[in-house]
Amino acid sequence: MDAYCRFYGLDLWVEHPGITYHQGYLQAEKHEVMVHYFHLPEAEKPKGTVFILHGYFDHVGLYTQLIDRCLGAGFDVLAYDQPGHGLSSGTPAAIGSFLEYQAVLSEVMAQIREKIRGPWFAVGQSTGGAILIDYLLSNHHSQTTSEFKKVVLLAPLVRPMGWLGAKILHSLAKPFLSRWRRVFGANSGNTRFLRFLREHDPLQARAVHVDWVSALRKWVPHIESARPVDFPVTVVQGEKDLTVDWQHNLRILRNKFSSVREQRIPDGRHHLVNEAQDLQATVFNTIIDTFTE
Repeated sequence: MDAYCRFYGLDLWVEHPGITYHQGYLQAEKHEVMVHYFHLPEAEKPKGTVFILHGYFDHVGLYTQLIDRCLGAGFDVLAYDQPGHGLSSGTPAAIGSFLEYQAVLSEVMAQIREKIRGPWFAVGQSTGGAILIDYLLSNHHSQTTSEFKKVVLLAPLVRPMGWLGAKILHSLAKPFLSRWRRVFGANSGNTRFLRFLREHDPLQARAVHVDWVSALRKWVPHIESARPVDFPVTVVQGEKDLTVDWQHNLRILRNKFSSVREQRIPDGRHHLVNEAQDLQATVFNTIIDTFTE
């Protein structure tokens, strides 16, 4: 774990000597889930805990800069690898049902509830945003019932770009293929990050799993038909995002939540946590501003 933390820059206690770092596996449903917890000293009077939920193909090791920014702003941070990602168990980049993501989130919250500080906040990138959307809508949460005081969605997934074509391709491929080769797209303006994913990250899945697309096909109509809830969300969205159908997704979100504050980034692409530095600063500032208001 020391070598892992050094490799991904998660050894943040080097720059923040007062931080305590805990990591380990939790049994959540049928998965062994790797959880990371960064804990500020009491003397710094932390403002609560930020939960970070990563996107498809991602893992906690890619979120070092966001973790660092949250710690610097006075928040503890809890993040975990989704099933099939990073150091958690499961077939790489696969899921049987999006219900598994909800079950894992619920189980993680239940097991750490007495051990980490409140209030809780949450930020989700892409599929991580989808998990938070599902949490709020499927449980009919309001601000009084949600365990998260505030939620920020970064390029959230409802429908991916080219959804109709993707469904046709999936229907044709499903009887014959269990996965197909992943294409590494230019989903960020940070070329160093893109090169790292393609050439140097050992935790990157190299294929899209058909089961994940099958699960998404069931999940999209579930979310698009969900009842609205009395909960405000902040959405940060790049206008050059070619991964999700963001204009459609924003329309859906405006109809589902009582208030949607939108931060559009004209030159932003999809992976906002690892965008070019000037754009990333806008993303991180929006997150921290939302959580400290």
